[in-house]
Amino acid sequence: MKAVTYARPGGPEVLQLVDIAEPAIKPHELLVAVEAISVEGGDIISRNSQSLQPDECLGYAAAGTVLATGSEVQDFVVGQKVATFNWRGAYAERRAVAAYNCFPIPEGLDPRVAAAIPVGPGTAAWAYHLGKLQPGQTVLILGAAGGVGVAAVQLAARMGARVIGTGTRAESLEALRQFGLNDAIVVGEKLAGEQVSELLGGNHVDLLIDTIGGDALSDGVKVLRDGGTAVIIGILAGRNHMIDTEYLLLHRITLIGCLLGVEWGEKQIARDLVNELLHMAAKGELIVPIDSTFPLEQAVEAHQRAETRGRMGRVFITLAP
Repeated sequence: MKAVTYARPGGPEVLQLVDIAEPAIKPHELLVAVEAISVEGGDIISRNSQSLQPDECLGYAAAGTVLATGSEVQDFVVGQKVATFNWRGAYAERRAVAAYNCFPIPEGLDPRVAAAIPVGPGTAAWAYHLGKLQPGQTVLILGAAGGVGVAAVQLAARMGARVIGTGTRAESLEALRQFGLNDAIVVGEKLAGEQVSELLGGNHVDLLIDTIGGDALSDGVKVLRDGGTAVIIGILAGRNHMIDTEYLLLHRITLIGCLLGVEWGEKQIARDLVNELLHMAAKGELIVPIDSTFPLEQAVEAHQRAETRGRMGRVFITLAP
């Protein structure tokens, strides 16, 4: 079958379309014919820094049709449309996925949107679950125009929070106002934390959602109120970063790591959140903006587009059914 892989980590140019063996499913897995792939930040991190095994291909998130079910699978049937997640295997004509990492797609939902729901909106919803966001609180979203950020804006607004978002382009942030963004902070000569502190008249952020990492996290933590919480989602700005632990101690700041992919096999509430988000999207209550769509043969161009700064909306790869 056709799949996208690479011989060594690097930029988008390392991606190659090759023929690999079709996966064999285990008793707890589904075999899915892939129709749409959501290009995720994790795909880019993997491509930049992680090696692949022989006959292994890139990709977290894809949607498609069930071709076969393992002997232990009870909740899915052949022909059913599903959104899927795994740490590898999305960029291929077919993928094998554990049933607990598959989610039924509601009737009429665009498979591209369905493919994007588990990782982006799912992570945003799980971050709010971990951070215990309450109506009337103030949330600061670092990287608000990204895949997780756009969903985080919408979900926080629905929960009745004041939503502050950061980004590098004013026009992208302004576009988020239709989704519930209250205050836009353009990162540039002035640090985001300084601007937020001026906006609020002090350190009054209840919850920080960090999709960036690195210096953005260190800066953002300092606008949290005493006893506030930071949920760490992204590490695009750096994996190993020093943070002032004395400040965390003195101000009773809680840091929480949010990695949703491992939760679906352990916690039903995590699966329930994704199923709810899929139904919200089908009803138009959750929007996944679409930036662009490429065929599998143009995976290089898809990744180049996904790495374009200032873009708002998901980049997708689609395959003919």
